Amino acid sequence: MNRVFKYETPAWGAKLICSVYALVSGVFLLAYGTWTDNSPWLLKYAFLILGLVFLLVALKPSNWKGWVYFTADDNGIHFPSSPSPSEEPTVLDVSWDNVGNIKHEKLYGGEYGISIELKISQLEIDDYFSNLAKTKKILGFNQMRGEYFVIAYANNSFRKLPDLVNQLIDIKCKNI
Repeated sequence: MNRVFKYETPAWGAKLICSVYALVSGVFLLAYGTWTDNSPWLLKYAFLILGLVFLLVALKPSNWKGWVYFTADDNGIHFPSSPSPSEEPTVLDVSWDNVGNIKHEKLYGGEYGISIELKISQLEIDDYFSNLAKTKKILGFNQMRGEYFVIAYANNSFRKLPDLVNQLIDIKCKNI
């Protein structure tokens, strides 16, 4: 029996987020059209620009789909890449033998999240987590624990983190 686990923002959650962005956009555009008549031009156009930016994000079709951060099954954890539209999507497959600790822990900024230790090569880090690694390096976070690269995801409002961690550990324990 091959169980499949997904850590994702579900499609309904993505639609909810985009709807809130559309509402915020409407407020900014309404403010531009009515409340800022006697305001300085900089403030007036700031409302227009913010309204348009929120509207563009809300109307982008790919934002209305759910986002899958990773999946797991009896073979290991699988991280999809986020290539440009012209590239074929790829998946980094990490077998359970190369997965270290899976924890619910306090992350940067004091927020709780899920962390997963991965024994992967520098080339795989560069190919699949380069944006994340660059950001963490700039902010001064160390993503290495011994020989493991640590990937972390902040609290997912759509599912309870302790339950997610327990599900992943259960799948891992049954397959190593």
